[in-house]
Amino acid sequence: MRLREKSVLLGFCFLFLSTFDVQAQTGIVDRDAKTKPALVVLGTYHMGTPGNNVVNGKVDDISSKERQTQIVRLVEKLKAFQPTKIVMECDLEDDAKTNEKYDKYLSGNYPLSKNETDQLGFRLAKESGHKKVHCVDWSDFWDDPSINLWKYAAKDAELDRFLKGVEGNLKKEVDAEHEKLFTLPVIDQLTLLNQPERMEKDHQIYFDYMRIGRGKEYFGTNYLAWWYRRNLTILDHIIRITDSPYDRILVIYGAGHAKLLTQFARESGFYQVDSPLQYLKAKS
Repeated sequence: MRLREKSVLLGFCFLFLSTFDVQAQTGIVDRDAKTKPALVVLGTYHMGTPGNNVVNGKVDDISSKERQTQIVRLVEKLKAFQPTKIVMECDLEDDAKTNEKYDKYLSGNYPLSKNETDQLGFRLAKESGHKKVHCVDWSDFWDDPSINLWKYAAKDAELDRFLKGVEGNLKKEVDAEHEKLFTLPVIDQLTLLNQPERMEKDHQIYFDYMRIGRGKEYFGTNYLAWWYRRNLTILDHIIRITDSPYDRILVIYGAGHAKLLTQFARESGFYQVDSPLQYLKAKS
């Protein structure tokens, strides 16, 4: 082979590998493709850390024998989706540490915590034969004082009264929902949480927070923009780990995220987005 031919061939190989490397970093997705990765967002309550929400209600003990039996049944139903990747609500920076725990779980040396990342994510990943799980969360909330609407409202009697009224009503709604929620088996709990009408109503609360501000001070708007940014960033992380048009990605996240993550994934055009309800309601 002549030197010039070798140079052209090496250049082509370099271009191909460089293109693949870029795709590997930005995700192998194509909105014009005939075959697109499948994605399902499963909204859940925080099983082990109920204090993660703005307004928190009581949660059931997921470690009881009855609940554990129900969790096993739930995992069997979710297996029907045949996920190739399990995505969970844990910080991206904690991915390595989380997978160390998952490795120990696979070898029988890690007792599952009550958190849904363990109860659902670890269990389903193991049942699906996965070597790893994926953390994709992002949050720098308290690093930016311009979105701390609670601190801002506390200095204004009228806004403080309005905000406390919003959260007081929300607390009543959360308590009423949880009172019903924990009379149900886990599968029925998640079926309730993932109803489209419920997801829409849950999301509307953020627009009450948006109303906190005076004049050119937009603390509530900044907070809502941050919430959208957080969910967009989560989707960005999911796109980056999508490495095949045949991927089937199950996203296990707090129910408050389900509306936006599902919406953004659909709007991107990169995924075939399915509802978790078809798997939750399917006969075992």
